[in-house]
Amino acid sequence: MRWVPVQGEEATGVVRRSNVDVASQERLIADAAEILGRGVNPRQPNGSATGLVVGNVQSGKTMSFTTVIGLARDNGFPLVIVIAGTKVNLLNQSHERLEKDLNVHAGDGLPSWKMQKNIQATDAHHEQSIRQAIEAWQDNELEDDERATLILTVLKQRQRLQSLTDLLRRLDLRRVPVLVIDDEADQASLNTRVQQGGESATYTRLRELRDALPCHTYLQYTATPQAPLLINIADVLSPDFPKVLDPGADYVGGQEFFAPGSPYIRDIPPQDIAAGNDPPDSMLEAVRVFFVGLAASLIRDRRRRSMLIHPSRLRADHRQVVQWVTEAKTTWLTALRLPEADPDRIELVEDFRAAYDHLSTTDANLPAFEDVLAKLPRSLRQTTIIEFNTNGRPRTPEINWRDAEGWILVGGQAVDRGFTVDLLTVTYMPRGVGVGNADTLQQRARFFGYKRKYLGICRIWLETVTRSAFEGYVEHENLMRRELKRLETEPSGLNMWRRRFVLDAALQPCRRNVVSDAYFRSTRLGGWTQQRGALIAEALRNANAELLEGFVREFAFVEDIDTYRSDEESQKHFVAREVPLIRVIDMLSDYRLEDPRDTANFTGTLVMLGEALRQAPDATVAVYRMRPRARGARRIVSASGTLEKGFQQGPTRLAGGGYAYPGDTVFAMNDRPTIQIHQFDLARSDGGAVEARAAPLMAIRIPAELAREWLVQLQAGQDDAT
Repeated sequence: MRWVPVQGEEATGVVRRSNVDVASQERLIADAAEILGRGVNPRQPNGSATGLVVGNVQSGKTMSFTTVIGLARDNGFPLVIVIAGTKVNLLNQSHERLEKDLNVHAGDGLPSWKMQKNIQATDAHHEQSIRQAIEAWQDNELEDDERATLILTVLKQRQRLQSLTDLLRRLDLRRVPVLVIDDEADQASLNTRVQQGGESATYTRLRELRDALPCHTYLQYTATPQAPLLINIADVLSPDFPKVLDPGADYVGGQEFFAPGSPYIRDIPPQDIAAGNDPPDSMLEAVRVFFVGLAASLIRDRRRRSMLIHPSRLRADHRQVVQWVTEAKTTWLTALRLPEADPDRIELVEDFRAAYDHLSTTDANLPAFEDVLAKLPRSLRQTTIIEFNTNGRPRTPEINWRDAEGWILVGGQAVDRGFTVDLLTVTYMPRGVGVGNADTLQQRARFFGYKRKYLGICRIWLETVTRSAFEGYVEHENLMRRELKRLETEPSGLNMWRRRFVLDAALQPCRRNVVSDAYFRSTRLGGWTQQRGALIAEALRNANAELLEGFVREFAFVEDIDTYRSDEESQKHFVAREVPLIRVIDMLSDYRLEDPRDTANFTGTLVMLGEALRQAPDATVAVYRMRPRARGARRIVSASGTLEKGFQQGPTRLAGGGYAYPGDTVFAMNDRPTIQIHQFDLARSDGGAVEARAAPLMAIRIPAELAREWLVQLQAGQDDAT
């Protein structure tokens, strides 16, 4: 931390009004202090800092940055800018949430806060508001409680950002500390024309905004940080430091929803995916489950509930689904009014009983079915079904959640990101993974959130490929968060970190048009990885040889006569079968490489080994010293010093059929990773002079059960990255 913020009345008030437990309040304050303290010191304002704050989807990121804003007010920041979404409804949602959580309109005396939305450069009143806020904090005759911090909320849109920047440029902001919050920072902020050598409009406006603020802390808040992490570290929006937010105990995310055998996930049958003239049976089942859960909630705690149907991004599909659900609701209400002996009513009651029985498998405290059945007509009548898109309107409609006891929202892009569906219990999403961007997929997970108290009535219907992608994303997210947590205490922050992720091959980490530096991916599960760059710089080669010599001295090696027995020294290999995995990881971390493919492959291998170590701290590796008594074995390198065809010896065939020597790749253990350490003399041609004697080379085999599909990005200046 560059400085230590002091907790004052405003930050304390934010967490106290949050209604979370004391431990959560303390964590909110501690996280906010760490985040703000990594940025510009308001007592000695100079320069800028960029932080990446990573939460989970629907986990309370807004409460985090609201606490940071409160702490900024306590420590003398006169101006806060909140860039709040790309849609007006998201801007309004954030603006109103800030007003409420900061208690902006409380009290009769001088205010602690002033707020303006989408200010205009041509509005003299807006300019005067900013000047007054700054001057109040520079007036030594005023007490802190006589000063107000001004919060400017602005749409992440080029004209709105331009207007704000034009106004700020007219002010003297030298030595004025400013806090900037970029909510959903991975969306729209980044340069989508970087591969063409240009700048996208919104990116330019954000860069210009930052240029207009000589002393500021810029905080990027997101649940999907892949894109901000993969942009070039020289980019103005590349973060300097990370902070990972841990959700509270009541949060339910991918770990539980997508655990093996999860009772909360239902598959949508293939026949229900394609559009037809009739509503899919699985969708009607999901709607019935929602109504049963709503009826149970009205009995138990009189709380409203919501359902989200996410068919596609097409408004025509939304209209069709709204029509289907509305017709089903009307038909069911009519049937429930029929005499109890009526066949139509009996059939419908059995359908609702099946939904009730399904929910009872995860909610042992459901009211009796007869009580739920009695409450169903009210649940149906008091549920509003809404097509949640623009549908010819200037913007997506605003929702006052208190206007109904039940809500069924049918939408697409409007509910993809940032938007919070109040008390959501049931989601029906027949759409696929689209272009396969991992961050976009995760942002559709509106079904995550603080719902521990009513988890038993939560259900998610997904297309099977989408379900599989979500399941894979859980591991990707866990590993990524652990990496970022580790980097929170690294002095170099994110600048020297090799970007490395575990990621399903079916997914891209983010949209490619914001990433200028190429990344490498694994293309297979398990198997051998060989070092290609053989003739590396002499100093590095000698350092590797010394490293390996010290490493092998630590362990007892015996000749492997079980795999193959030979009298030839060139076919005798020695093995230590119980080398601690943690020691191997330490060694590999210090092993130096020059070929970018090697660096990527070995970094990906370290990711897999690190995860194996986390799961089994006592895990071991088989380490082979290949033909250590044979001298003078040669390998021919290319003009660039690489071994494109590899260096492991293949099998030797017998004239009468079969094999004599089985080949180097046979020397491995199937139940653990294997490392082979080789030494070769290297030359440019068969008859050429030896350019490196006993050059160390390494091959690594990962068993299929430990293998992961990984992604690694190397950036300029990261040769010694961690």
